[in-house]
Amino acid sequence: MLTTSTPPISNPNPFARINHTGAVMQKSFQKFRDPQERERKWFASLLWRSFPEATSEAQLADLVAEALNTAQRPVNPRTVRNWLRSENAPGLHYVVAVLALAGAETVFELFDPEQTA
Repeated sequence: MLTTSTPPISNPNPFARINHTGAVMQKSFQKFRDPQERERKWFASLLWRSFPEATSEAQLADLVAEALNTAQRPVNPRTVRNWLRSENAPGLHYVVAVLALAGAETVFELFDPEQTA
């Protein structure tokens, strides 16, 4: 009888794929610990692309706050800095407003972010 010395592979995800070495394969979007982290990083990059004239985080925060600020929903530059650092998630109304500023083609990144990167 043939015995092997390798321990069985324990994987908490029964649907995960295992490569030829026995390691669990991860897709790029699974590398983030927080499920919302990918979306927050995407939104932060969208802010940078929407305001290419910004040369620093502080300047970008000021520009974004000025563009999104309304009487009903004031936006503070500190809030924008939290978005840029992925510390907080923006509300949907802010995401839609920034998508409109960035251009229609950015919507496709929501469906396939690796194609546009």
